[in-house]
Amino acid sequence: MRAEFAAILLMVGALLAGAGCVERKMLIRSEPSGAPVWVDEQYVGTTPLDHPFAHYGVRRIRVGPIRDEHGKLRYDELQREELTDPPWYGKFPIDFLSEVLYPVRLTDDHVLDVFVLKPVGEDPARHGEERVQQVRERAEAFRQRALRTIPEQAPSQ
Repeated sequence: MRAEFAAILLMVGALLAGAGCVERKMLIRSEPSGAPVWVDEQYVGTTPLDHPFAHYGVRRIRVGPIRDEHGKLRYDELQREELTDPPWYGKFPIDFLSEVLYPVRLTDDHVLDVFVLKPVGEDPARHGEERVQQVRERAEAFRQRALRTIPEQAPSQ
């Protein structure tokens, strides 16, 4: 009886010791490379980057901006949400077998589309001034429309 129990315990221990796992990574690239990367608002490195992750779902990826050696802004940042779907062996109930009992390490690589960063214009201050002027003009037009709808005198009763 004790020998059988010890043998079963030894087999279970051997299964658990040889159990595999799933290694999840997402490859993040940018054009140009060398841009800083944030995943879910946490800095994780610069592109090109193999970033490990623990669970599947929607991730907010932010790449850039790129500055030169003097600190001048050269490329704008770009952010988007990426969905990391599990492969067939990562879905319930198969995930238990693949992550706990299967004795081989599985690798799940998610290659994201390349983040193409746009270069900053020659005079970013001028572009900002134009935008401010557009907002002021729209605000003034809205103000004029609002003033036309207010009656000069309150209606008498």
